Amino acid sequence: MIAFIIPPVKAETRDPTGAGDSFVGGFIGEYLKTKDIKRAGLVGSVAASFVIEDYGPFNFPKSPNEIFKRLRSQNIAF
Repeated sequence: MIAFIIPPVKAETRDPTGAGDSFVGGFIGEYLKTKDIKRAGLVGSVAASFVIEDYGPFNFPKSPNEIFKRLRSQNIAF
């Protein structure tokens, strides 16, 4: 069995609603694209970090570049 620790991505929490759904959406999308479970977990974590920063469904990253930029800014290897 292989296990990974997916670190939380720092974000200012305003509303945690939708964090789980966003994690799963980011995870599934990246896993289907790359078949890399660790990378998919990291993308899911970042997706959730964007959503909790504001109210409503409009704070999702606009491009994959935003996701990887946030990972790099927090020194998270992917």
